[in-house]
Amino acid sequence: MEPIDAVEAIGELVSWFCLVPGIPLLLAGWLLRVRDGAWEPVEIVVIPQGDRTLARWYAGDGFHERRLSRAERMRLGTHGEHVAQVSARHPGRMRLRDHPPLQRMLTVLGTVLTAAGLLGLALSLLPLFA
Repeated sequence: MEPIDAVEAIGELVSWFCLVPGIPLLLAGWLLRVRDGAWEPVEIVVIPQGDRTLARWYAGDGFHERRLSRAERMRLGTHGEHVAQVSARHPGRMRLRDHPPLQRMLTVLGTVLTAAGLLGLALSLLPLFA
């Protein structure tokens, strides 16, 4: 077996093992992003109120507020101004991060696997051009 044949075989294996899961993962991440809709940055004010901490902001149709979770309180503190993301469709929905972790993981993993699969596909086609 010549080295070019070995490269072709390895490239074909890599393309199969990476493209088969990579494309569906990339599609799933993209579908989650489309379903989630657009999110816009907005200034929020964090204020303590009794035994709970609230986030308040103006967006879309007016004034909104919601209680912060324990993790959000630890990240932001108990008072001050911060930047958060608000849904363009539903301004009452607010989150601190740009994209949810599952969506980000699916997109990154799908992109990496698809890129590796395309590289493997290119390697498997190398003997045609050599």
